[in-house]
This record gives sequence, C-alpha cells and structure tokens, in this order.
Amino acid sequence: MKTDYKNLSGSQIKALFLVASESGLYTSAPSIVTAADAERLLAGMRPGEHSNSSLLETAADQTTPVQELTRIKELAKELMKEAADGRHLEAARLLYHLAVAAAFVHHDAEISGRPMRKQQLLYERFAETWAAQPIGQLFREAATRVARANPIDSE
Repeated sequence: MKTDYKNLSGSQIKALFLVASESGLYTSAPSIVTAADAERLLAGMRPGEHSNSSLLETAADQTTPVQELTRIKELAKELMKEAADGRHLEAARLLYHLAVAAAFVHHDAEISGRPMRKQQLLYERFAETWAAQPIGQLFREAATRVARANPIDSE
C-alpha cells in the first residue's frame, strides 16, 4: 500500500513527527546509509528544481544563516508530503531534522515548534546512525547541548 502524503496538513505532519519520534520508528535500520544517497533522493523529488541539490550539505554548513535553515526546514516538510516511498520520506525527514539541529547548534536558534528537549533521543539516534558521516557529529552536538540545558527531563 502506498501512502499519499500530499494531502497532509501542517498539523498532520507535526503529529506524524510526534508519533514517529515517540514510537521508536527511528530505531529500525535506516535504508539510507550515506549522505550522498540522501542527496540523490532529495534531488530526484523535484527534478525540475536544481535547488534540491546539496541540501544536506547546505543545512549542515555552519555559515548557512537561520533564515535559509528555516526555508530548508519548510521545504523538507513539503518534500515529506510529496514522498513517493519510505526512502524519499526518510531523506526528507533527515533534511528536516538536520536543518533544525544546525540552527540550534550553529546559531543557538530553535526553528521547530517542538521543544528541543523532545528531540534529544531522536538526535542521539541520528548521531549513532550517521556517526561515520559529518552530519552525525552535528546531531551529536545538538543532543549534547540539549542534555546540558535539560539535565532532568520531568516529562
């Protein structure tokens, strides 16, 4: 069965994020194993637009301004709606979280409506999954900063 994400509203996408991050969905082995694979999937989602190339690289770059990271995050949400399969959805989800983590780490800015403390476990998983890739370090730094800011999570 193919899921059609195109008709999801912003609040439905947010609910999907919450369910996925709290249900352990991210604990299964990823089907994308390199950033280059994810970049190819993202670039193929809107073939007429060249702006989808190097999105992960741009999001991870410490010189990318918050405004651009916010634009990338919003684009990632659109790409999630358009995802044709699980691999494309996974790539778009990775892009979304990378933009959010980069804004937090590089600019001390929170660009997601969800509190960063609720992203900590997810970012720890991303850090483990992507440990051999440069983006793994970015997720590790985000998770570490969140842990330092919230040593005891009362929720």
